[in-house]
Amino acid sequence: MNASNHNRPDIIIPSQPLFPPPITQDQLIIIYKTRVNGKLPRLPTAFIIYKTAYRQRLIADNNLPPTHIFSYMASISYEREPTYVKNAYVNLSSQLRSER
Repeated sequence: MNASNHNRPDIIIPSQPLFPPPITQDQLIIIYKTRVNGKLPRLPTAFIIYKTAYRQRLIADNNLPPTHIFSYMASISYEREPTYVKNAYVNLSSQLRSER
């Protein structure tokens, strides 16, 4: 923990970059075209897709923090990403929406 930010956890950097997105449109289609109680789930935003990739990478690294800390870390990590990385996740989200 940083001394100056004692209430905020340090951000865990995944061992591999999240660009290009390590999750494919085909994987997302499988997840989001599966009906739950007869209804299709809401389609994910770019951030939700990023958060899923971030979680998968931290699990692979055996370094997943508690949920409340993870959500904060994913949010900060996404904010720090350059525009081209965010755009890759926006494109995935847009492609998924066009499939529906």
